[in-house]
Amino acid sequence: MNAIVVAAGRGTRLRPLTDRIPKALILIQGVRLMNYILRGLSGVGVTDVVLVIRHLGDMIRETYGDSAFGMDIRYIEQGKESGTGAALLAAEGTVALGARSGGNEPFMLLWGDILADPMNYRRILAKYADHPCDLLSTLNWMDDPSTGASVETDGDRIIRIEEKPSPGRSRSNWNQAGIFVCRNAVFEALRQCGLSLRGEIEFTAGVQKLIEMGKDVRWMPLEGFWSDVGTPEALERLQTIDFRL
Repeated sequence: MNAIVVAAGRGTRLRPLTDRIPKALILIQGVRLMNYILRGLSGVGVTDVVLVIRHLGDMIRETYGDSAFGMDIRYIEQGKESGTGAALLAAEGTVALGARSGGNEPFMLLWGDILADPMNYRRILAKYADHPCDLLSTLNWMDDPSTGASVETDGDRIIRIEEKPSPGRSRSNWNQAGIFVCRNAVFEALRQCGLSLRGEIEFTAGVQKLIEMGKDVRWMPLEGFWSDVGTPEALERLQTIDFRL
């Protein structure tokens, strides 16, 4: 299994810290954020990782080089288009055989600013092996998912997803948790969904397009520790709590 980790964002909410260091290299209890993710991937047998980079990407290249934690590391620069969907599209040709050459091998996808218990990496691979589908997403329950993506479900299927709903207006408490297994249909969906009102190609729009295309989009609940690392408050909390990943 290959994995893509998106680590291209500017981390604007963490400025001025992220003016001089990419979010992926921020130290959390003395360990780089990306180290937690790569170590977890290595532990579930991932052999090849693609890091999608842009903001201060050379610092990430210099830190990890061609290999880390026993895995081969490759780098893709996200182009001028913004958004998580654009980041994934940039890496399309690096995944398995690639969508355009007829391959349909699954791959893991992770956001590079999410810390989660790596047992969830093993769980999502096991769930996918039992029930292969076009996209399998982890979800976590939040009081208000307005900072993430609100997800409506029916059984183990995702039936609707909305990026950053207005505070208090979400139709679901399930939030897209940032750990996925995907197949190549996601690339075609992203090419079809166009730009959001924010001028971005958003991964959530690609997931919604998959649903509209009649593809098999499923979910599983995340277990154990989970934290976004996108705000000063979250980062400060992570420096003091015991999460032992």
